Amino acid sequence: MKVLKHLIIIGMCVTPALVYAQIDSTAFDKQQIITIEQKLNVQQERLSELDKMINEKASISQINSVQANLTNLKSAIEEQKVSVENLMSMIEQNKQNIKKTADQLGVEIDKTKVSLNAKANNDDLQNKSIIGFILLTLLAVILAVIAFVFGKRISKSHTDVDELKQKAEKINEDILNKFSVEMNEMQKISASLSALSDVQKSNGNAEQDHSLIKTLADRITFMEMTLYKMDKDVRGYKQLSKSIAQMKDNLLANGYELVDMLGKEYNEGMRATANFIDDDSIELGKQIITAIIKPQINYKGVMIQAAQITVSQNN
Repeated sequence: MKVLKHLIIIGMCVTPALVYAQIDSTAFDKQQIITIEQKLNVQQERLSELDKMINEKASISQINSVQANLTNLKSAIEEQKVSVENLMSMIEQNKQNIKKTADQLGVEIDKTKVSLNAKANNDDLQNKSIIGFILLTLLAVILAVIAFVFGKRISKSHTDVDELKQKAEKINEDILNKFSVEMNEMQKISASLSALSDVQKSNGNAEQDHSLIKTLADRITFMEMTLYKMDKDVRGYKQLSKSIAQMKDNLLANGYELVDMLGKEYNEGMRATANFIDDDSIELGKQIITAIIKPQINYKGVMIQAAQITVSQNN
């Protein structure tokens, strides 16, 4: 009896442990678990009643009845155990299915994200390319318009410059033509200088009259000044330069020297009245004679007219 009692108590203790060890409460269906627990509680109450009957020295028939009930109880427990195992297997299978489905969904989501990101990047790249193309097109159009406008202005400016240049060349040519005509007259006067000197001597004029020479010298200097500021490619430039050189040679043959100062460097020893102006285009520290108002004239080595000059300097 005591052995049977112990077996029943051990069965009561072990059976719930086996049942609960197979159930994962976190994943199992709560309603089914509650139902099983209720059945186990009922069976435990029956075992308690049986235990009470044994303690009261029940009859053999009662013991046999208890043993039969115990056998039935064991069978029921075994059936419950099988049910629990089946449920656990189903739960595990469901967990695996859920995990598999989750993994598949995760892969699909990742693929979708990659696809969406790739599409977004592609769309963004296409949008940027379109915007860049539009901006480049607008820039090209703007540059073309600017080039067209400035091209017309530059073309017009070149045309204006060419026209002004042509007018300047025409004016310079006219000036040189007039100088050439005037030089011809001056050469005729220069050719008669010797005859005029002889007439003055025959008239008893001991002192030579240099007024005519001074007038010729001033005019020659003015022509040289004009050529100094003029382009050498102007038509008539070389011819007039040659005529001036011949004129000065004729004067020198008659004892008159026109001292050449234009474009030369100024020094304090020069016998001239100088007007100084600042000019940054000249080399630093230099003083250059850039204009002659009146030339220095020497007659037979003696100065008969002092020079009046303009000196450009950069001090």
